[in-house]
Amino acid sequence: MKQIERYIFRRMSSLTFWSLSAVTLLVLTTQVLIRVNVLTTTGQAFGAFAMLAATLIPSVVPIVAAFALLIGVSQVLSSMNSDSELVVVEAAGVPPTTVLKPVLALSAAISLMVLVVSNFIEPWANGKLYDVIAEAQSDLFSVAVRSGAFMKLEDGLYVQVNEKLPGGELGGIFLSDTRTEGNETIYYARSGVIRKSEETDTNILYLVDGELQQQDLSNNRISIVTFSSYALDMAAFVPAGGSAAKRPNERSTLYLLDPDPDDYYYTGPKNMIQQELVKRFSTWTYPLAFGLVAFSFLGKARSNRHEQFQNGALVAAIALSARGLGFYSTEAAGISPVMEAISYLVPVSLIVVFGFLTISGRALTIPKAWAQLNNRLFDNLSGLLERFQGNREKPGEGRSA
Repeated sequence: MKQIERYIFRRMSSLTFWSLSAVTLLVLTTQVLIRVNVLTTTGQAFGAFAMLAATLIPSVVPIVAAFALLIGVSQVLSSMNSDSELVVVEAAGVPPTTVLKPVLALSAAISLMVLVVSNFIEPWANGKLYDVIAEAQSDLFSVAVRSGAFMKLEDGLYVQVNEKLPGGELGGIFLSDTRTEGNETIYYARSGVIRKSEETDTNILYLVDGELQQQDLSNNRISIVTFSSYALDMAAFVPAGGSAAKRPNERSTLYLLDPDPDDYYYTGPKNMIQQELVKRFSTWTYPLAFGLVAFSFLGKARSNRHEQFQNGALVAAIALSARGLGFYSTEAAGISPVMEAISYLVPVSLIVVFGFLTISGRALTIPKAWAQLNNRLFDNLSGLLERFQGNREKPGEGRSA
């Protein structure tokens, strides 16, 4: 890179890093607060909170990285235009690729980072996250014994324990599971105990002498199974050793590409494995798309500062609309092949369209009629604000006289 290119790249990288850190911390705080009730109820140590936050970071970064890049690139280009740096660069006869190269380099680096995090780091972190939650849920049984009331383990999953028996056993266990849409499962056992499995290194709830009742809410059919012993994996509250114990976001990409034909998440009404694959292979393209969008609108020198601000607002609107459509289509990708195609089409379209405009040397801006209308609105608002401030100052001047 040339010196000017290194200068631009360094400024964009620094601002992108701090934007990514700030946005990640904000989103991370909300995610921790959603799950903090289980940890505080069970009296988990500070280490559990730290582990929970650490395992959530890889799932947050792929989502916010594209927006952090958009902030970094847009802010630096706008600042360079305000300080007349872009004017000087263009007046010196420097080709537009001088400004484009740092944008592409940073966008490609962020896209590569998101690809690696989504396909390698995030699945491992999600597995650790569920281990932390499962450990907290195990401790929550002790709280349920003391209170004798229904305790909420997660949405749709409740437990009640009547008493604690000698030897660490639990008496009168009642579990209600309505997490699966259209199905309600109720477990009742006279006694039970929680033990750690040596094979899977997970906590297993062993139920003794009880009943399993399943109701299909679509036709109200009820099936009842009586058992002498039954084992539940505390990590997901499914039969121990069952194929549904691991969620798709915990699985490796290689497994998702060739899943077990009997995997519940593959054979269920919603193909969540396909949805997870679409998410992993589409999210990484957004940083590159947003970098090209920002450069197309803000990479040229502008003499009108209002126009520069309006271009920035238009860039934000395009990015938010595209990402919102991407989120919606990805959620429906496991049901509709059309939505699966849209999930890839949205970022790829941005890359192709704005990449072509960038290569052809065309700089986009808002329409002149729109710019003139916005300028009049800005002028009218400024005039109203000045008159309002003047009216507020006059009474004070009269009283002082």
